[in-house]
Amino acid sequence: MKWLRVAVRAERLTRFVIGETMKLLIDGDPIVYRIGFACQKTDKKTGLVSADPDSFTLHSCKLFVNGIIKDTQCESYKIFLTGKNNFRHKIRSDYKENRSGAKKPYHYENVRAYLIKQYSAQVVDGMEADDALSLSQTEDTVIATIDKDLLMVPGIHYNYVKKEWKEVTEESGTRFFYTQMLTGDKIDNIIGINGIGPRKAEKLLDSTPREDWDNTIIDIYIKEFGEDGFQRAVENSHLLWMLQRNRTMPMDFHNANQKEDSKKQQVQEQP
Repeated sequence: MKWLRVAVRAERLTRFVIGETMKLLIDGDPIVYRIGFACQKTDKKTGLVSADPDSFTLHSCKLFVNGIIKDTQCESYKIFLTGKNNFRHKIRSDYKENRSGAKKPYHYENVRAYLIKQYSAQVVDGMEADDALSLSQTEDTVIATIDKDLLMVPGIHYNYVKKEWKEVTEESGTRFFYTQMLTGDKIDNIIGINGIGPRKAEKLLDSTPREDWDNTIIDIYIKEFGEDGFQRAVENSHLLWMLQRNRTMPMDFHNANQKEDSKKQQVQEQP
């Protein structure tokens, strides 16, 4: 009967999402890369890139975006693109450093300009498009993206590549964040705990009372990174957390820090 429960849930999500009052929040960054790379070829021997004509590339972009809008049937939409001066680079200078040498598609600027001109895409400075999506998410919006990082944001989500709907609750979103605190995010060069993947992280959270998650994770960070462990945990929490409306990053480092100081004091007081 598992298939029946899944089918009923999918039908409920579809009925909830497809309506005249829903607004679609589209992550434009993946679209720029997917369309750009799909419209070019790289010679394996020479490494030279041959790109499709501008008209073909932009038409491909138009078909892709219109397809998302049609599939979701939302009343309105807003596309977001990442701009300059992402605050996360101020937290850690090596944030996304592993991507620094990665080449952008030939039509990168063309596709961005097209989304801005034809779809009034909004370029957000100081943060990422992901943050703009999460800050805009309400009960009447749908986040459309392929980025797993946004699965910590409560509400309705639509994966426009897999064409899948997903409902994220506040509880499941918070749990996803804590899982990432343990695993880190290699794509963004956020180093987590060595040897802990998603499965181990899930088991650890399952076996730990919710009220002890903060202290447990901080203790693990200190064991992993030594004296820098506490600071590393603080930095990772702010790198991983998506800025949200009416929700703050859930880890309580103030109380955890007081407990850590208390432990140190007890050790020092021992004869």
